[in-house]
Amino acid sequence: MTDVSLSRRTWLGLAAVLAATFMTQVDGFVVNVASPSIQRDLDAGFDQIQFIGAAYVIAFGALLITGARLGDRAGHRAVFLWGVAGFTLTSLLCGLAPNAELLIAARFLQGATAAFMAPQVLSIIRATVSDTEQRAKVIGVYGVVIGLGVISGIAGGGILVDLDIAGLGWRPVLLVNVPIGVAILVFGRLLPTSGAGTGQRLDLVGAALTTIGLPALLVPLIFGPGGSSWLWLGLILAAVAFAVFAVQQRALHQRGGDPLFPPRVVTARGMRLSLLTVMSLFATNSGLFLVFTYYLQTGLGLTPFVAGLMFVPLGVGFSLASAANRWLTRRISAPIPVLGCATVAVVLLGGAVITQAPQDAQPVLLAVMIGVAGLGQGMVVAPLVAGILSRVRPDEAGAASGMATTTTQLGLALGVAVAGAWYRTVLGATPGDPGVPFDDHATAFAAAAVLLAVLATATSLLNARLHRIPPDPVDEPVEPAAPPTATTARRS
Repeated sequence: MTDVSLSRRTWLGLAAVLAATFMTQVDGFVVNVASPSIQRDLDAGFDQIQFIGAAYVIAFGALLITGARLGDRAGHRAVFLWGVAGFTLTSLLCGLAPNAELLIAARFLQGATAAFMAPQVLSIIRATVSDTEQRAKVIGVYGVVIGLGVISGIAGGGILVDLDIAGLGWRPVLLVNVPIGVAILVFGRLLPTSGAGTGQRLDLVGAALTTIGLPALLVPLIFGPGGSSWLWLGLILAAVAFAVFAVQQRALHQRGGDPLFPPRVVTARGMRLSLLTVMSLFATNSGLFLVFTYYLQTGLGLTPFVAGLMFVPLGVGFSLASAANRWLTRRISAPIPVLGCATVAVVLLGGAVITQAPQDAQPVLLAVMIGVAGLGQGMVVAPLVAGILSRVRPDEAGAASGMATTTTQLGLALGVAVAGAWYRTVLGATPGDPGVPFDDHATAFAAAAVLLAVLATATSLLNARLHRIPPDPVDEPVEPAAPPTATTARRS
């Protein structure tokens, strides 16, 4: 398939798929902004508010691999549309929830349906757009959409709550998914129908083990730094579950079955290093989001609404850099992801220096800092995603996408846990506690920024190593009517 062979129907279908990515990004951030309003309206406790945010992440992370592999069997478009339908319905349930308990349950279901929708996105792009130049363009747009989702989730959510549309308070931030979801269902049907992949049975045992192991790992990472010490017992359960999972996957492959983690995908040249790089990148990002929010609100004393607007430069920078990736690649000989992570590292060190500036001047300087950090992040994500997809065949894109998205969730949770714990340790108190001197907040943010700069530097080095490992030629399956010579090797 070449550039000109993409029809208008296909482009409209791809737009629907990208809109789904936008929704999942928004819902990863929007509840955090609306939390104070939700707490007041539902008379919820702080622990319930934490679970409202975490329920989505835990369910999403637990079922991502299962959702991706189900797409390989039932067809990516079919699973995607069913996931969108479920996400739309559960968003409606979230927006109508009369109490905190039902909202937590609805958010868990929302995360579960997102896990069946999200991993199909990259698989559909990989299967629909075989021309490498055109695919790079679509993945660039994918990066722009992620940036816009961050802006809308943080700043847009705050605006919706502040507007109090029809006296509904926080509810429109979740109800807005309903009309968007209906539109995605309409246009998503324009995508070409994908096949059902291998036709083998889904690895239910592997799915069950990951559904146990991933939440057991995520819960202590999300709640551990400020939660009960017994939560860390989840790490033991996760270790046991993953040990059994590794044995089960190997045995299933030896019996000729189709494991949840196909060995060819796991062992593809550079794949494991790619996943480690993804984890390191998103750990840096989530740690930055957390400590930046802490410092703006509990250190500088900005309102949640203003603090949300401070993230707009990050989303703008991310979107601009994602859109410019192909342009930069043609003009700069050095690997763009390496430069992007190095930019983030330098900017974070600059953030540590900014804490020494007068307090009233810091918001402007920090807005510039976060905007440049967004530029650096946008230089990394799209090339990294394209590189992962280039290492597998189209029929393996679901497994690769699921592994990459799951690794992203683990990185996000790990970044929050490590950066949050370090910030609190240096602060010597819980952010928000009364009576903490401003200088202590500044010191804690500077220390966290230095730690994250080290992690960004490590990510840059991983990208440099990854750049020296080109993907093996990937033989794409031949269409039944095509002659044998039609099989080609493609790279992103």
